[in-house]
Amino acid sequence: MMRLIPPLLISALSVLALSGCIANKNDDSDHRNMTASTSKAANSTPAFEAYQQDPNPTTAFNYLFDVATHPRCVNCHGVIEDGAHRPTVGDNKTPHPMNITSLNNLKMAVQDGKFAQVGETHPVNCRGCHQDENAREPGRPPGAANDLMPGFVWHMPPPTMIIGNDMTPSKLCNNWLNPRLNSFLAQRGGRDDMKTFKKEFEHHVSDDPLVRWAWNPGPGRTPAPGTHAKFAKAMSVWINGGAPCPTES
Repeated sequence: MMRLIPPLLISALSVLALSGCIANKNDDSDHRNMTASTSKAANSTPAFEAYQQDPNPTTAFNYLFDVATHPRCVNCHGVIEDGAHRPTVGDNKTPHPMNITSLNNLKMAVQDGKFAQVGETHPVNCRGCHQDENAREPGRPPGAANDLMPGFVWHMPPPTMIIGNDMTPSKLCNNWLNPRLNSFLAQRGGRDDMKTFKKEFEHHVSDDPLVRWAWNPGPGRTPAPGTHAKFAKAMSVWINGGAPCPTES
């Protein structure tokens, strides 16, 4: 049964990625083997390996931080540039093409258990390019959707959730635990309401199609470290261990 989340207004922007290579059909089996080997190496980090070897709240959060600061996540969370909230694209986190900014947002709300677009819609918005599935060709717009959160389409988190180059593990941890920063509205809980925080954050990382997309980003894009299942489990390990935050070094 689908778990519902409280009504919330969210913005929608989009993100494109860099192109990759298409294998020749004659070399398909060799290409698959080479891709699997390369993907495995690129998909692992010291933090992920440490969590694999000893899953505890500390190693779990270090792995969560690795994922959160990966381009697949950072690009969507965006940057503030020239006074506007803008998404970035590619592993080098370059500005999104077509001058996409917060002006291209659309608003959504939960209606009858499903997300629905509400209010006025800008002529150019995320849904103009980002549909429910990744395009098959490298460099084309990605997309994501699922039945766990019906109607939930490609969007961008609020500016309070920007993950800049200066983001530290301690700052990210404390931002997540601050209900004024971890969503548009103070409804995901936090340090003073861990019951709600656990429910909402575990739901978010387990069911959100855009979170899941980070490990299935389409051709030509490097997936986030580890696997989605490991990431969701690490979130629970961290929260169940009291959600400890690292100290600034």
